[in-house]
Amino acid sequence: MRNLSSELAYFTLKLGQIYSEEVAQGRPLPEGAIAGQVDSWPLPLSDEEKTWLIRELEGSFTTTQTRGSSVHSDFRPWLREKRDEIDFYYWSRLRRYYLEGGVIPPQVVATLDSVTDEILDYAGNPKEGGTGPRRGMVIGHVQSGKTTNYSALICKAADAGYRTIILLAGITNTLRSQTQERLDETFIGKKSVFHALAQEPLPILTYATQKRFPAYGTSRDKDFNRDSGGVVFSLAAHSEPIIFVIKKNKAPLTRLRDWLIEQGHGTIITSPLLLIDDEADNASINTAKDPGATTAINAVIREILTLFDRRTYIGYTATPFANIFIDPETNDAMLEDDLFPRHFIKALDPPSNYVGATRVFADGGDLRSTMVRIVADYTTILPLRHKSDQRVDALPMSLLTAIRVFILTRAIRILRGQGDQHCSMMVNVSRFNAIQERVYGLIYAYLGELKNSAVVSAGLGSDAVKDPSIMAFKSDFEREFSDTGVTFDQLLKVLKDAAASVVTVTVNMKGGVLDYRANREHGLHVIAIGGLALSRGLTLEGLTISYILRNTAASDTLMQMARWFGYRPDYEDLCRVYLPQIALDHYEEISEAIEELRTEVRRMQDLGMTPEHFGLKVRESPTAIRITAANKMRSATQMTVAQDYSERHLEGYILVNDQSVNQANLEEVKRFLDGLGAPSSASTTSQAVVWRGVSGLRIMSLLRGFTFPSAHADLGPISGGTSLFMDYFSDRLQDEMAEWDVAVPHPAGGIPADAIVPGHSFALRKRVSGDTVEGGYRVTGGRNRVADPNDAQIALTEEQLADGFAEREREGGLRGDKAFCAQRTRPLLLVQLFTTGEATEQKKLSGPVVSLGFCLPSTNKPSTARTYQVNAVYRKQIELEANSESEDDDAILEEG
Repeated sequence: MRNLSSELAYFTLKLGQIYSEEVAQGRPLPEGAIAGQVDSWPLPLSDEEKTWLIRELEGSFTTTQTRGSSVHSDFRPWLREKRDEIDFYYWSRLRRYYLEGGVIPPQVVATLDSVTDEILDYAGNPKEGGTGPRRGMVIGHVQSGKTTNYSALICKAADAGYRTIILLAGITNTLRSQTQERLDETFIGKKSVFHALAQEPLPILTYATQKRFPAYGTSRDKDFNRDSGGVVFSLAAHSEPIIFVIKKNKAPLTRLRDWLIEQGHGTIITSPLLLIDDEADNASINTAKDPGATTAINAVIREILTLFDRRTYIGYTATPFANIFIDPETNDAMLEDDLFPRHFIKALDPPSNYVGATRVFADGGDLRSTMVRIVADYTTILPLRHKSDQRVDALPMSLLTAIRVFILTRAIRILRGQGDQHCSMMVNVSRFNAIQERVYGLIYAYLGELKNSAVVSAGLGSDAVKDPSIMAFKSDFEREFSDTGVTFDQLLKVLKDAAASVVTVTVNMKGGVLDYRANREHGLHVIAIGGLALSRGLTLEGLTISYILRNTAASDTLMQMARWFGYRPDYEDLCRVYLPQIALDHYEEISEAIEELRTEVRRMQDLGMTPEHFGLKVRESPTAIRITAANKMRSATQMTVAQDYSERHLEGYILVNDQSVNQANLEEVKRFLDGLGAPSSASTTSQAVVWRGVSGLRIMSLLRGFTFPSAHADLGPISGGTSLFMDYFSDRLQDEMAEWDVAVPHPAGGIPADAIVPGHSFALRKRVSGDTVEGGYRVTGGRNRVADPNDAQIALTEEQLADGFAEREREGGLRGDKAFCAQRTRPLLLVQLFTTGEATEQKKLSGPVVSLGFCLPSTNKPSTARTYQVNAVYRKQIELEANSESEDDDAILEEG
């Protein structure tokens, strides 16, 4: 099929003009509108071409994006009043480029316009003196379009009067260069190359009413260096704004600071500054170990800001916990820090076609079963914990499989007419360059074998499968892609071409570049091997296969490794992620934590609260403390915690690994249930025995007699025999949690066990996938679950259930169990009874095992901050979970 990009751009523009009101309001186009426009095209189109155009246009016009949520303080709106005075030259041409060039779906452009107006409003009027410095943060999603957002913001800021724009663009040269290229395309308008005889204009200039260019002090291949020839005039000499795209590294930042000091001639610079910090949670934050000290990069950023009289700092990040813990010692110090986002926090919602953590890792995520593949054959070959001198003599079979599956995705994309598009595979198995090089050699050799088999055997018809590699391809295809609309015989015809163009590259500080721009015409088809350089901001174009062997629970490191998040038009069904179970467990936990944070922004927006309230609340949540523990817990023996269990399904997924303790818990539960009398009913949504209106005092008594291990951060004892949840419960015992519902869920069939519930005999659930951890036994391994998927719906009325399902489906609504917890008027205690199989040397539990769970409604009472003396077990548990890989960062940050 021929290239139809021009026709697609025409129809996108035409439909956007005809249905501008629908696009602006995020409403669907009238039925048949797209097909009608395509049918009216005066030039001949084949049925295949019409089908393709209609599918692409429908995808574009049905992709929507909501505005997100925000909290702010000390905010005086100015943009609406001044809008008529601003010539939006840079934004107007970018908007036309996005719309008329078919770069971004029209409704997404409409939301981008609205959201960046809001952020610019928060940033402050650059032409108004005396407003003081402004500090803000924008929370995005990994690979979701943060660069698109700040590109639009930079254009609008330049139009509004910000004269100096500094963009801190990651900690590697590759990422800085990639970001510079993106700004060339969206803001500068030509290739930023110093000393070029003729600078190449870029497509965005096609949409400009006149030819204006900002000045630039960095180029595609040069970071800031006064000797590079990039900055030859003073700031005041430029009639247009000037932009610097700087690597987040002490050396170039210091050079820029010194040059700016000279520009001020000993006084404050009067040019309004916008400093945008991409990946603001990484390297910018002050993590110095000595109290009162600052890290070098943090110090230089602060110094640059103080050189300007009107200055706005905006940090962009997908993992903002570290920004809230800017100074972990005291809450007051957090708020005083120059980089804390005290004026505004904006949480962006992704477009509806975004592939993110909720779809991939959440229970019930629509892509989880399709994308995720668990690997376990690496332990003797390349263990998760290894040193730089680890021998690597072979590759895990799972990695060999992933390589073959990658070539199959290339072949399928060729058959789909996408053969000339970029197609990438990511291999992230070690943070050490030396290990990456060894893995590179082994992958290169295996890829050569596959290419040879494709050349020699793929064309042999039915005899092709006599080649072991072709037979392996066939098995992979039948397991992974048999439902993609192509046959293996069709794949064999293009397998040679699919494999031939694939190259292998290491991407780290010692070399290796993913040059997608140079390969734009026919596409770059690459297996990229790396560590940190692949884990921060770098976009892997056309990524289909990811293979990751890393062991970290630090949220920023973990989520930034997830380069498979993003947009996968027309090949979403081909994408696969290979990773160990422990990594999947961490992703589930961190994804839930970050989603809770976004929910908190929405809730605080509704309550009119400020970034200060948000920061304090996040700081005092156990989730945040665990995630950022590396900086917080160096010498701490106390923690201030204000836990919020509103709309939570809290589960006792870790138990004491001791049969005598389990037996004591079981006897405690029997006494509790015996005292409840006859049940109120059976549940209509799940097999369960239910009591309604039980006194909260009874529940509290049960909790005091039930033993959880200290390893369970929410239910285990911290100090003084209490737990975080018991304190939360105590604060509400006289009002919101005075009455409870109680349920004992059980399977419908099976062999009844000994009666634990008086008058009732039923089979027990089975939980046999657990494992032992220091301090306890995890009932379902790393999944942090005990309950069945529908347990959170027990004891709800039909109306509450309907509201819960509607909330879960609502765009921007609560997800999973939260949607049903939010409907409750009384909390629910779940008594979980199950078997774990026979006791073993590692697992000491046997017979009926009992745990507790709690489905908790919304609360109207703010959480009370308490200071706890942290016991050694709890502190060690947190330190183990917060295993960051800071050596990677340190090694890179030390280089200039």
